[in-house]
Amino acid sequence: MSSHPFSSGADPRKRQALRQAAKGMFWLAFTAITVLALLPGPAAPPRLLGTDKLEHAAAFLVLTLLAGFGWRALPLWFITLAMITYGLLIELIQGSPILQRTMSFADVLADLAGIALGLTLVAILGLRKP
Repeated sequence: MSSHPFSSGADPRKRQALRQAAKGMFWLAFTAITVLALLPGPAAPPRLLGTDKLEHAAAFLVLTLLAGFGWRALPLWFITLAMITYGLLIELIQGSPILQRTMSFADVLADLAGIALGLTLVAILGLRKP
């Protein structure tokens, strides 16, 4: 019976392949999120029950999970700082008159919630184990 790929007894080659896949998925998600966040034009209309904030939290949850697993050698404080900086930069750029978008402190808070949840799941799932 094979062990779960995230367990400490998992085949190291399998874990390394999963880490490489996580890195690739991180960059795909990062690119998609950046493009969608920086498309010119007015911000999307308000959504039912504030799903915009859920989308922000989900995006940063996924990015944090993928980064936390893919780049195990990086300290979590560095990944956290990188995710926070990325979220702030997106909002600052959205505040530029060129994009005709608006920056939002509430979006930053939603990003932070996603980062916190992502870090929690990284710890609970043991994604940093060798």
